[in-house]
Amino acid sequence: MSRRFWGHVALAVVGTLAVVWALTLGASPSIECRGVPMAPGDVCSNAEGTRVQTYDERMDAAQAARPVIGGVGGLVAAFGVGLAVGERRRQPVG
Repeated sequence: MSRRFWGHVALAVVGTLAVVWALTLGASPSIECRGVPMAPGDVCSNAEGTRVQTYDERMDAAQAARPVIGGVGGLVAAFGVGLAVGERRRQPVG
C-alpha cells in the first residue's frame, strides 16, 4: 500500500479522534483563566483588562464548540475514508 493511502487513513483517524474528543473529554472541560483553574462565580479579565468573562460565559463557549468540533471531525473522517477507498481502488490488485 502506498504512502498516499496511509496519509488518507491518518486523516480519517485524526477526524475520528476529534469526534471522540467532542463526545468524551469535551463533555467536561476544565475552565481556566490564563492557566489558573476557574470555579463557578469566578471572573477572568484579559491581560489588558479591557474584557471580562465569567466562568459561565467561558463554560458556555466551550460547550458551544463541542458540536462544531465533532461535526468537522466527522466530515474530516469521512473525507479521509473516501480518499483511502478511492486510492485503494486505483491500486492494481495482486
